Amino acid sequence: MAVVSDEDTVLAVDIVPGQAGDAPLLVPMLDRTLERTEVDEIVGDKGFDGDQLRCDCLNREVNPNIPLKKNRDPDLWAFDPVSYKDRNRVERLFGKAKQFRRIATRYEKLKITYRGLLHVVLGFIRLRKQGNVNTP
Repeated sequence: MAVVSDEDTVLAVDIVPGQAGDAPLLVPMLDRTLERTEVDEIVGDKGFDGDQLRCDCLNREVNPNIPLKKNRDPDLWAFDPVSYKDRNRVERLFGKAKQFRRIATRYEKLKITYRGLLHVVLGFIRLRKQGNVNTP
């Protein structure tokens, strides 16, 4: 799970096992991000659609732009489909990260080792955007 500002800049990242969901990490990652920067809106997929998560975001003065699941009342929460298009920034970032084979195949068994390597790769992507690193 990652909090990003654009396709090259990560604000917070954490690793979850494949069988676990990302939703329980939303509030701790939001708190970590709010310590360093101001966040106006969170854009997430339907996996984050829950009243408690939305209320937690609103309590922190962050607008949750999350599509509603099909079984939910559409008038219950606001959703902006135009702003939701920005969610692909996360997908583009991880697409860039998966160009590094060790990230895509996850050779590292330990979470701490994989997270360290992920930080190196994400830093390299950030430097590449700034034009400080030549790409092969």
